[in-house]
Amino acid sequence: MKNLITIAVVVAVALIAFNYFQSGEFKLTPGSSMSDEAREVNRLRGDFRHAAQQYRQAGRSAGLSGLDSLSDAENALKAVDGVERDLKKMRKQVEDTEVRKEIDELLEEIATYKKSLQ
Repeated sequence: MKNLITIAVVVAVALIAFNYFQSGEFKLTPGSSMSDEAREVNRLRGDFRHAAQQYRQAGRSAGLSGLDSLSDAENALKAVDGVERDLKKMRKQVEDTEVRKEIDELLEEIATYKKSLQ
């Protein structure tokens, strides 16, 4: 019985984590209430965080092994710039104030990230 409860809890946590990374919300079931624009912002948020993680990984691998990972870091920074460009373009077209607020928050997060790299 304990094993069944443990498995159920692990599955529920996995579903919540998966849905969080997909939609940005802590839900057990995927939410379809998000607009296409909100989904696009969440996708761009995921792209930014993935690129930032790749940049950190390139720095760690260069520090540990002494290998040249400049191209990996450069690609990650280009991805961040692409996300920023897409967000600025999207912000001009979005009418929903909540989505616009999310875009502004993400643009601020990207600006803070870029400042931390300098």
